[in-house]
Amino acid sequence: MKRLLFFTPMFFAILTVSAQQPGVQPDDPAFIAKYANFNFKGKFASVIESDGINNYFLLDFSQLPTRFDRVYFMNVSFASKEIINIDPDLNKTRVCFMANVKYDQNEVLAIYDDIKKKVVETSFSLPADKKAEWLKNNDKYN
Repeated sequence: MKRLLFFTPMFFAILTVSAQQPGVQPDDPAFIAKYANFNFKGKFASVIESDGINNYFLLDFSQLPTRFDRVYFMNVSFASKEIINIDPDLNKTRVCFMANVKYDQNEVLAIYDDIKKKVVETSFSLPADKKAEWLKNNDKYN
């Protein structure tokens, strides 16, 4: 009985700690090193991992060269119920998102491409002063 009382709290502690560890941790130095030289093969986004619950995607933010492009991408991405940003550092050239495995990977990749297309079109059509004004009101990233 004493063993049961001792091991039960330990078991729950282990479950709690392991439940708090997401499948992909973009700030982890091991993760950064693993994907530092990732070859996107000309694509904007790629599936990099899956944990059975979520698929994880790496996006090539170097294809979004300006602050406006990156912030606009993030703002538009919030409208999509399928994708979740897990890496809000816009200064990186590679940013991580995830999507539940119930969403087809190719459909999710198409969502990223569609958002990127919308960003490029908007960025091209807006003059610099309008972009600056938009950023002033919408840039919530440090």
